[in-house]
Amino acid sequence: MKNSCKNIGLILLLIMFGSCVGEVKDKLSKAKEGVSNATTFVKEARKVESRIEKLKDAIPLTNEQLKGWLPTNLGDLERTGFKVGQTGMYQVNSVEGTYKIPEEKRKFSVMVIDGAGPTGSMMSTSYGLLGNFEMETEDEYKHQQTVEVDGVKAQQTYKKKSNHTQLMFAYKERFLVTVNASDMLPEETWDMVRKLKLEELTDMAE
Repeated sequence: MKNSCKNIGLILLLIMFGSCVGEVKDKLSKAKEGVSNATTFVKEARKVESRIEKLKDAIPLTNEQLKGWLPTNLGDLERTGFKVGQTGMYQVNSVEGTYKIPEEKRKFSVMVIDGAGPTGSMMSTSYGLLGNFEMETEDEYKHQQTVEVDGVKAQQTYKKKSNHTQLMFAYKERFLVTVNASDMLPEETWDMVRKLKLEELTDMAE
């Protein structure tokens, strides 16, 4: 089981750093049969090539477009900071926003990476695989699971003692979204995600 989990992790790394689909499949075949999610990875690996081909030649949204999309408020939470520009060494366009109410514990932050282009297409594929990797684990500290909300598959982590929720997902197989919400239950966090109006990003990308 331990070696199988290592193989699955390696698959994600291979995709992110540009390995061919054949290499991914080869690693999959070496995973132990006892890992129930291996079948899911095999199916997803077959879709990888078409996803990458579709996105690698797409034109990323500009920083100005991403900045213009980022809401100034989410319900009663006001935007207190933002950042646009290329994300580190990956050279992909991204936008980050932070929202809160002064003197309250509630805080919501979001980072969106445009998965268009040669590097972005690899990253978007890896995020897509995370959403389809069915899992659930829980202890006294946190509850982590794969969820589907409003047609979006995501990795959701809820930290019980701090009331902190994290979401990671690929929106429309292109935009890579990471959300961190302080003093918010998962249901409250998804309500804020709806207020982001991510569909406007896909409208701009058409």
